[in-house]
Order: sequence, then structure tokens, then C-alpha cells
Amino acid sequence: MPREFTSDGDVAFGGFNSYPNSAAFEPDKGVLEMSQNMRIVEGVITRRKGLHKFYNHSSGNVLYAAPSYGVQDYIYFWHSNDLHRVSTTNYNGLETVSPGARAFNQVRGQGYMGLASVEAATTANWTGDYDFTDACNVLGRMAYCKSDQVWFSLYGGVQPFNGDTVSLVQGTFDSNQALFYSYTNRKLYAFGKRSVYEVEPAFSSMSIEDRQNVGENAFHKVVRLSSQDGILAKDSVAEAMGSLFYLSHDGIKQISLDKGMLEGQAPISDKIADLFTGIPAADLQKAVGVSFNGRYYLLMPNQTNHKLDRVLVLDPTLPGLFESIDSYHVELVSIMVARDSDKKPALWAIDKNGHIYQMEVDSTDDGTAYQGMFRTRNYNFRSEMDKRYDAVMLRMNTNGSAHVELSFRSINPDGLHLIDTINGNVGGTVRRALAGKKCSGCNVEVVVKSGFPTFYSVMVDGSLAGRSIFNVF
Repeated sequence: MPREFTSDGDVAFGGFNSYPNSAAFEPDKGVLEMSQNMRIVEGVITRRKGLHKFYNHSSGNVLYAAPSYGVQDYIYFWHSNDLHRVSTTNYNGLETVSPGARAFNQVRGQGYMGLASVEAATTANWTGDYDFTDACNVLGRMAYCKSDQVWFSLYGGVQPFNGDTVSLVQGTFDSNQALFYSYTNRKLYAFGKRSVYEVEPAFSSMSIEDRQNVGENAFHKVVRLSSQDGILAKDSVAEAMGSLFYLSHDGIKQISLDKGMLEGQAPISDKIADLFTGIPAADLQKAVGVSFNGRYYLLMPNQTNHKLDRVLVLDPTLPGLFESIDSYHVELVSIMVARDSDKKPALWAIDKNGHIYQMEVDSTDDGTAYQGMFRTRNYNFRSEMDKRYDAVMLRMNTNGSAHVELSFRSINPDGLHLIDTINGNVGGTVRRALAGKKCSGCNVEVVVKSGFPTFYSVMVDGSLAGRSIFNVF
């Protein structure tokens, strides 16, 4: 009986889902089993750009770092109670900010007019440790929280007085951990340990003299979105493509700015649950999230020594949502967005020694080489029977000189077999490499050791192996 050849593969790539079984992925969406240090744009995959060291500072252990936004963009970082800053738009070296601001320690991102008011604060206003959990800027007002209360300052005021107060009890009696204000729908989101609230702030908190003509805009509107989906990492909240993302106790949760969220909804990170296995909650609390170029970046601990040296990249436009898990050779304390010298938004990282890196700009990670890798789903022709795999086709462009290795990963029996190597400048090409393996399934693994090649499609061909008409049980 002649062999009946068939083929399987992906003509575009749509993210990765590493758990639980790639054989269940939808083949028409190009979802990978793994993507490391890679980026996917319009179905085309390439290696990510590296780190460029912007500022070299070695003054000891950095406890915290955060950006501010104003005439110049600054990155602030704290050593114990000492506060320093570096401008990213008009670089002039390290500056010491005085007086120090312990009250602003741990308030990041939107915190306190974007932290620009750190310099305006005086010890007369802030003495000792801060007396709130988190703060954010709400259209020129400061919102800050503690326990189940949220306070709003008067417009233009940065002093720690209570303009007005919102109580977020409504049956949860939960303590607030984080605040985030969305400029998209003009609403404030308050995250507790086991609850999420949506607050539409009142237009004004000034005293109302004419109580006969009070409109709806004079009152805060509060909606409880969930009483069981609280936040774990208070610095993980970020907005991307019409949704808020944050790290909850059971994974990454998503809130649609239009539709809200369903009570008790499963984490969107269930598809990559294996990347969180074995990490203690105390270490996951240090995760930091930020939005950049339509993506959600989550700085998270690794699974060995739990240092913050991995960044999970999520692209809401991808069918598989998750674009890559990036690994770095330095231990970071924070990632953030601030403008560069061209006044364009850029992504920055700060390590624990105070070194500042611009991300996504270089060919190495501060001189350290790194590899990119992606692994396809299981190409098993929708059958668990044995197959004879003949060849693998990879359509790509080296875009100059590149070093790429193509491997065939057999499943049952398991094995990794290098079948092709590209090292040089071959331009646009379709590589056809012989596999010659008998197994029940296979993945194709591509490793980029250098260069920035682009990959368009992966295909395999083969046939079902001959089998007996008798079954053995």
C-alpha cells in the first residue's frame, strides 16, 4: 500500500501557551509551545532587542525605583532613606534629592503627581513613615488609600489632608493594597487582598454651599467588581489595549475597561501556569508590571533562586496572548516607562545596584550575549498513532548575518535532533531539512544565537506509519 503523505505546520505565529499540552492548541492560530527572548509582530517572529546601560551607579543596594513625568523625565531610586534621581531626557548624572521622602517610598508609577512632587514635599508635611498603602494621580488630585478607605485631595493640592473620603466596604471589609487610575475611562480602580472596586471620582471635592442644586458629578460612584479576585503584587497593575492586567494570588487577571470582570474568573495565565510553579507568594509580591507599545510587561521571579530576572511579555492582540518570557543576566528591582533624549517613550530597567538600562535597543544585554528560542506546538497530524516524519521546512530571512539552529524534537520516543544550522547572511530562504524519524509526534525548535532573523512559517511533512490489523491490549 503506498504511503499517503500529509503535512502540518503554522504559516504565522500567535504567541505561546506552555501548559498543559500543546497538542490541544488550535492549529490555525499559530500558537507556540514556548517563546523565549522573542517578539511577534503581525505573525512574524524575531529575537528581542537587548539592554543598553544608560547609567552606571554602584552605591549599594537599591530598595525601590520609580519614574516621574514633567519637563524632564526622572528615574528615582531609594537606598534606605536616601533618595536619588537621574534624568533620562537631559542626562546630567546622579542627583541627590533633599529632603528625603520616606513617605513616597513604595509609591510608584502614577504615585503623587507622578512623583514630581517629591521635591515639593517638606519634612513639615511628611515626617516619619508614610501612613498610606498606595497613591496615584487622578487628574491633578491625589488619591491615596489605607484599610478600606480612599481619600482624595483638593485640586492642585499635594498636602496630606482629606479633601473627601470614599469607603469601600460593601460587604468585603477588605484592606486596599493598590490604586490605579485609567485615563481611558476616567475611573479609579482599588485593589484589595480579595476585592476589586471601580470608582468614578466626583468632579469636585470643594465645599458645596448651594445644597439645593447638587448634581450627580458631586458624588463618587463606587462599583464592586469582585469580592474574591484581589491583588498579590501591588506594583503589577498596568493598562494595555483597553484592559487592566495585574498579578492576583492565583495568576494574572484581566479587567476590561468596557465590560469589567466576572466574579471569580479564571486567571488568563492558566495557559502558562508552569512558569509560576514553585515561586513563593512572598517573592511574587515583588513583581512589577508596566505597559509599553501596546504590551504588558511583568517583571517576575525565576523558578530557581527567585530573583527578579525574567520579564513576561503579554500582547492582547495575539491569539495566544503571551508573546515571550525574557531572561536577563542581571537581578532587577523595577521596570518602567520614561522618555529618552529624543522625548520618545522608552522602556527602562533598574538593577539592585542602581544601574539603569534602556531595554529593547541593543544587540546584547550590556555586552552579554543572549539567545532567542521558540518551540512549536505538537505537529501530530491530529493522531496519536506512529508517523514517519520526512522533512521540516522553515521560511525565514536572516536580515544580514545570523546564527540559527533548527532542531527536530521527537515525541514518543523523546529526543532532540539538530537537523540544520544557518550561520551567515543568506537573506530570504526556505530551508528544507531532513528529519527521518519515526515517532508519534514532534515539535520544531528554533534557536537564534546571534543576529535578528525573521521567521514566517514552519511546516513538517510525513505519513502515518504502517500498523497491524490486530490490536494488542
